[in-house]
Amino acid sequence: MSERIPIAKSFLEKLLKPVNRLSESCILKSDNSGLYTICSSSDNTVILYAKIKLPNVIENNVRLNLINIKKLLCGLDCLGNDGDFSIECNENNIKCSSTDKDGENTHFKYHLVDDTVIKECPVSINKIADLNFDTEFVISTEKIKQIMSGYAFASDLTKIYFSTKEDKVYAEINDKTLQNVDNITIKISEEFVGEPISQEIPLNTEVFKSLSSCRTDVRVKINNKYKVFVFQNRDDNDVELKYIISALVK
Repeated sequence: MSERIPIAKSFLEKLLKPVNRLSESCILKSDNSGLYTICSSSDNTVILYAKIKLPNVIENNVRLNLINIKKLLCGLDCLGNDGDFSIECNENNIKCSSTDKDGENTHFKYHLVDDTVIKECPVSINKIADLNFDTEFVISTEKIKQIMSGYAFASDLTKIYFSTKEDKVYAEINDKTLQNVDNITIKISEEFVGEPISQEIPLNTEVFKSLSSCRTDVRVKINNKYKVFVFQNRDDNDVELKYIISALVK
């Protein structure tokens, strides 16, 4: 059955580009509120839930098995940004087309793979929703840029440690298993809600490379017992990203 989805090309790119930074492939599904996917890094230490809100516009259940996200993004680039964009979902392919102001149509067909080819993410959205959090704070886009500058200073390090002190939140780019390494500490939030971080928690720095493209502030939630972080970002066009990350041991 064919399903036509009214969606802006830029929305689809905002969904797929962060996913492609984490995984080469994904399964894009629909519910009554929009399109979403859940994917993970190769070692399952980072999980991304990404969604575009399209309330009450998709009539049938859609499942798009995208084996090569980068190739699909290249196809979208070929369509340009000036025309009216549409997606037609068919049984084994999607047809993306753009019609310019002169009525000229550019389109491409991208084939999907069978349901058994792409492995489902081991974590469901219900498990994500059921997590309880002890600590919450917000990192502004300016602070994310400051952290990225910190990476340039300590470019050989892959760990970032989170801590609280006197109601403020700090991030330290360091590796405390090594000696005599250059490091930098940045105050990333003036306040937090909930419990203080009793013992500093290390994460892999890779998540901030993905967050660096965010144009709005990022809300951070921490489960201190299980050392699980959620980094949540939603732009003005209702594209939502949730990164779920387990802390490093040291």
